[in-house]
Amino acid sequence: MVSAAPPTAETVLNRAIAYHDPEGVWPTLSATFHFNETRADGRTSESTMELDNSRSFMRVDMGGKESYEITGEACIILSGDKDEKRGLMIRNYFLYLWGLPMKLLDPGTQFTPEVGSSEIDGNPCDVLRVIYEKDTWYFHIDRENGRMRQYEFYKDDTKAAGEIITLEGEIRADSIRIPQKRNWYKIPGNEYLGTDILEAAELAKR
Repeated sequence: MVSAAPPTAETVLNRAIAYHDPEGVWPTLSATFHFNETRADGRTSESTMELDNSRSFMRVDMGGKESYEITGEACIILSGDKDEKRGLMIRNYFLYLWGLPMKLLDPGTQFTPEVGSSEIDGNPCDVLRVIYEKDTWYFHIDRENGRMRQYEFYKDDTKAAGEIITLEGEIRADSIRIPQKRNWYKIPGNEYLGTDILEAAELAKR
């Protein structure tokens, strides 16, 4: 009996995109996201992200403490005592994490050709390895339906230091399926860091 050839990274990513953004809405998505965040020490906060990907626009409010309006790489500070660099960093953070796995289509994303395997909560997964300048990320994609089950990043290939993010539930933004709850754990020690919840995603009125 001849075993099936392992999937390519491109095949696994395409399966993930087909599940999370089946109609290709992400590049033109215009919506407002409402987040609730809890940290390990009990602190809580709320954030809002207004997004219009068709014109590279984001307005983000970090619970009233700081807020920014960003178009392209131009950042306007609306409130708070931080600088434009901070605003762009927050924009990139929100856009990347809540835009996964679609953000893996960005130009320059470097995949390892070999696809790994894992099991998350009893679900067999293919694992994509993505190399960035400062860390390496691993994305666990359900082998059956393409759902993103978990991801993690490490500072180097020893996997001695990094973070694991588990995913729970889903919420819809148009036809996009977005993981709703993200639990963060520190490596080593599996120390709980916090939870981010997407409470609602309201589509902009056309």
